[in-house]
Amino acid sequence: MPLRAVAYVSDAIDGIETSDIDQILQAATGFNKVAGVTGVLMFDGQRFLQYFEGPEDGVDSVFQRVFNARIHTNLRELARGPVQARHFPRWTMASAAVDPAALARIADAPWQGFESRPVLGGDSLAGFGYLLAAWTGVSGELEPAAVTLGS
Repeated sequence: MPLRAVAYVSDAIDGIETSDIDQILQAATGFNKVAGVTGVLMFDGQRFLQYFEGPEDGVDSVFQRVFNARIHTNLRELARGPVQARHFPRWTMASAAVDPAALARIADAPWQGFESRPVLGGDSLAGFGYLLAAWTGVSGELEPAAVTLGS
């Protein structure tokens, strides 16, 4: 079955609290499990960056929920398309608080689909490469500590 993925960045609504995010994660974890979708959510206190992957119908269902959610505005899709394999197979929705500079580095980098190689003609990574780097350890494996988050 072909896999698809979506990555986006959005602005959190004013007054969002940790308890709101906890509720979102709890609801997303259950919904994503049924939809066969896995992924990660990053939050810097003002913006969200989310990546999720799975079968096309599951990804479309999750994206509709995300698009209609009232906890954020100014949703900007960074990339959407096929992926060869799951990058976050163990997490129905892992989450991490990140500093604004780290989130900006990922969101503002050029997104060329879901390529993790350096940008053509440069030394910097594509946006997806920075996203993967934020979730991996020195060996390139997913951080074991993060496995307990979200799933």
